[in-house]
Amino acid sequence: MVSAPPAPPPFRISQRFRYRELLGLVAMQSFGNQMTGSFWIVYLVSRPQPLDFRVATLLWVIAFLTAALGVLLMARGRRIAARTSMTVGLGTMAAGHFAFAFLPANWVVLLGGLAFGVYLPLFWLPMNSLLVRETSPANRAGRLAGVTATFMTVAVVAPVLGGYLADTVGFPFLFSLGGLILVGNLIRARRLVRREESFSYVIDLRRMGSRTALAFAGQGGVDGLLSVATPLGSFLLTRDSFTLGLLFALFSLAAGIAAVVLGRVSDRVKVRSPFLLLGPALSIPACLLAFFSRNLESFAFAIGWLSMTSVVAPSFIYTILVDRMEDSIPAVTATREFILNASRSVALFAGLIVLASGGDVYALYLLVGGVILLEALAR
Repeated sequence: MVSAPPAPPPFRISQRFRYRELLGLVAMQSFGNQMTGSFWIVYLVSRPQPLDFRVATLLWVIAFLTAALGVLLMARGRRIAARTSMTVGLGTMAAGHFAFAFLPANWVVLLGGLAFGVYLPLFWLPMNSLLVRETSPANRAGRLAGVTATFMTVAVVAPVLGGYLADTVGFPFLFSLGGLILVGNLIRARRLVRREESFSYVIDLRRMGSRTALAFAGQGGVDGLLSVATPLGSFLLTRDSFTLGLLFALFSLAAGIAAVVLGRVSDRVKVRSPFLLLGPALSIPACLLAFFSRNLESFAFAIGWLSMTSVVAPSFIYTILVDRMEDSIPAVTATREFILNASRSVALFAGLIVLASGGDVYALYLLVGGVILLEALAR
């Protein structure tokens, strides 16, 4: 007697199609945010409302602190509907884009930062949980690297278009268009995500392990510092928005290529740990070059190099953790997001201390070179 095959888990029908649909949602989200978000801090330090670099940096400090608090509020073990959470997150982020378009710069630092901070956990906790559910051990590194590559590759086109629009029709139009794109993605998300899909988030630092938590802290610290150092460092070398867009596109393309190639290699060789050492080791020389660069060509080379190498370890840290905690994906997602956002905030506070002590923006790359070493601790 032949037994019947086990019933498939819920929501796993046509896995490849669902993964691609979710990836399309990420692509549209990345496009809207990168087209405008690449220029947020540049806009804040530009005429006619030039803010001090330290004041403009508070935008991201507020955003990441709000996001960390948001994760804590969501990770209390109760089920949260994915579609509702993503809808509120996208709506809040769209409002943030419109705030940039119509409010004075000082208000934008506060309200724009709050909007981005609210959006991050509400949208990305369920989105990451949905994406990871569409992977298996055989394809996990490649698919998760595909998410990173989508985010980065779409960002090749978006900053160029954003820079062109900023030069030709102005920042208010650019930010309004970003808000409209997010409204469109909100509608698409409500159609794609099923009403019954929900997740119960908890933060489980003990199961994650101290070394992996430190590795995520390193990733978050690098993210936070680069969110300020790269746009402001580029801005000091050229004030042309279109040129800035081309630079941001170059950096994203380099990161996207590295993420996809190394993710597929890892899935074939079934070994993750060497990549955890490779990325940080290759990133340190790039950080030193960025610190010493004072012309556009060498700076672009340094950041292109850093973009390729700094993206290597994070994809594998996440993959290793998911492989270990596959039975508790929402806990993986919530714990990771909390550590990332908390460490981004701490790193930016350290960056503000450097700037307040007389260091320039390029000195932040020395902090990046130190913090990125934490990524090699994951296991």
